[in-house]
Amino acid sequence: MTQQQTQNVNKAARKRVVAVVLALASLALFLAMIFEDIGEFATADWTNLPVGLIVRYAFAMGLGGALAGYILAGWFGKSGIFGWLLAFVGGFLATTCAGIIGSAFGLAPDLLSDGFQASDILAIAAGAFVLPLAIIGWPILLPIWLALVGLAHVLAGKRR
Repeated sequence: MTQQQTQNVNKAARKRVVAVVLALASLALFLAMIFEDIGEFATADWTNLPVGLIVRYAFAMGLGGALAGYILAGWFGKSGIFGWLLAFVGGFLATTCAGIIGSAFGLAPDLLSDGFQASDILAIAAGAFVLPLAIIGWPILLPIWLALVGLAHVLAGKRR
């Protein structure tokens, strides 16, 4: 294989691995926001929960994380302290964008059935706060999120 082909394969692999890891991070943040207390999750009366809506938004947040990770994959895997700093800034941007994208995807069926309304802008923009809202409810999520972003950085670095 020529060097150009190898670089293209490595770039595609890097994008895929960052997309998968950041999709998992976005999904974890969303689920933590929904079920802030593990005890509440275990004792929840599932007949009163909007399970379909939760699954739709969980899928949408994961998809948003994957898309944002794929787009920002170039920020991950660079060497040195600058590379780590860039990865964590990229992780924050990807998480923020994933929240917005996920909110838009999650709200899409409602937008298609009811039409676009001004209040929908607020609902979509609120997705940008998925990281701080999840961490406020469950502070242990910060090191987990940092570890996932670090994992994305390390795995992307191996594919560089």
